[in-house]
Parts: sequence; structure tokens; C-alpha cells
Amino acid sequence: MRLTFTLPLLAAMALAACGDDTDADLADGALSTDEVMPEISDNGVMPQPGEYSTSFELVSFEVPGATSVDMDALRREFADGAGEQTSFCVTDAMDRAAWISAMTDNSCTVQRLNADGDQLDLAMTCDAEEGPQGTITLTGTQGETASNLEMRWTQPIPSHGEANVVARLASERTGDCS
Repeated sequence: MRLTFTLPLLAAMALAACGDDTDADLADGALSTDEVMPEISDNGVMPQPGEYSTSFELVSFEVPGATSVDMDALRREFADGAGEQTSFCVTDAMDRAAWISAMTDNSCTVQRLNADGDQLDLAMTCDAEEGPQGTITLTGTQGETASNLEMRWTQPIPSHGEANVVARLASERTGDCS
């Protein structure tokens, strides 16, 4: 899914940690090797190879300290960009990190992964030049042909501070890759 929404009011989009205790451990700073190693327990379902259609629904977008006029414009622009449906291709060679990177149209590294059956709890760091940067969490269900995930992140907004963003991300297999 392409998360590189063009927001005329924003110069750049970047992501940071969501803020629960586990994710706070992923913040910048001096970390030991044990702290840097990802926490991975992957007994989850992987999507079948094929083309997937993805939709992104904005659940909440809050910028503490922004004026109501700024917030209305920011929410409208973000929701418009988020409403675009996109697609991505899953191949046999993809592992979970590659699948998530394809779905978010980004380059991501998994920091925490707990997958059991169709349940997924994931924290990853991403580094797109335009779009998501920093830590994103995804929780929800992932089946062989569809997913329904909640995505959370903190988005720095130039001249406005940080936005706390929650969105629903749904994908469904539509056929073979073209």
C-alpha cells in the first residue's frame, strides 16, 4: 500500500514510535546487542503469492496544540490521501518483513513480531524518503488471502508538532501478479 500521501500543508511525512512500554524500548539511544535484536515469534499465516488490493482508512488523527482550522485541513488532506486504494504483489520468495514492506510501499525492518495462526502483532522501523519513517505498529488478523490490521504511529508535522495517527489497513488477494 502506498502511504506516501501528498499533503500540501506538510513538507514531509515521518513516523515515530507509538508509545507503549514495549515500543519505548525501540526509541533512539545507546542499546545493547540484546536490545537491538528483534523479538520474533512467527507461527503465523503468510499470505499466498499474488496481487493484493489494499485500502487504508483513517481512524484518528490528532495533533496536540494545532488550531481547529489547521486540524480540519490536516485531517481532510490526510483522509483524502489515505482513501486511495492501491495494490502490491506477494511472491513465494517474500518473508514477513518483505511482505510488510511491499504492503506499506516502504523499506521496513521488523523489531517485534508475534504471529500465531491468523493473529499478528508487529513493530517495525521504516525509512521511506517520502512517507513513513520510524516505528509503526500493526495488530490484527492476517489470513492466506486477506488481512485486517490496525496501524499506529506518531507523525511529525512541520510547524505543528506531532500527530498521533491510527488507521485500519485491509488487504485482499485479487489474483495473480501481473
